[in-house]
Amino acid sequence: MSKSSFTTNKWPPTEDQIKDIVISAFNQSQDKDVKVLVYWDNPKLMIFDPFHFAPTEYIKKKYEHNERSCEITIGKED
Repeated sequence: MSKSSFTTNKWPPTEDQIKDIVISAFNQSQDKDVKVLVYWDNPKLMIFDPFHFAPTEYIKKKYEHNERSCEITIGKED
């Protein structure tokens, strides 16, 4: 995750910022299908296989790379 990506945590995150989180999630997990939750007020904290979500605005995306997938959910605030 590049340090410059998160210098400004303006909502909503840019596509590049989201891709940086996805790359980091792929690097931190060996799972074929990765599910990760990030709250934009603390984007460096990644919650894998989330089951509880705070009441806030969310962005959800799915990315695929080399037969792996990442479902990312980004919440505005925790």
